[in-house]
Amino acid sequence: MKKILILALLCIFFGKAFADCSFESQKDKYRPEFAASLAEKAFKENNVYFIAVADGIGPSRPGFDIPFTSCMFKNTKWKMLWVGADSQYCVNDEALRARAKSYAQLFNKSMVQLASAQLREMCPELRTH
Repeated sequence: MKKILILALLCIFFGKAFADCSFESQKDKYRPEFAASLAEKAFKENNVYFIAVADGIGPSRPGFDIPFTSCMFKNTKWKMLWVGADSQYCVNDEALRARAKSYAQLFNKSMVQLASAQLREMCPELRTH
């Protein structure tokens, strides 16, 4: 029983120690009301990328109204917003996750609309959508 308790405490300690909550210190750069205009600016600068949110065991990719294919994942650039990933130890966890997802959703929706022709050319399986 002691070994299980010690193991559980170690997991909690290391989970807190290794939780990546960098979004918390950068959240002011990611205001949802500016996401669409920043996507448009990036597209005009030929800087097509998408945003994923590390908020669980696997990252979420909000804002896609087209199928997310392996081709898209391999052939496009991605930026990760770190909101704790597989831990729940970030301060204001729920508010940070909501803000990161809202920003990513608005940014990705705009970028998908702007870059849809490029995406269809790059990934033939998207031509039917």
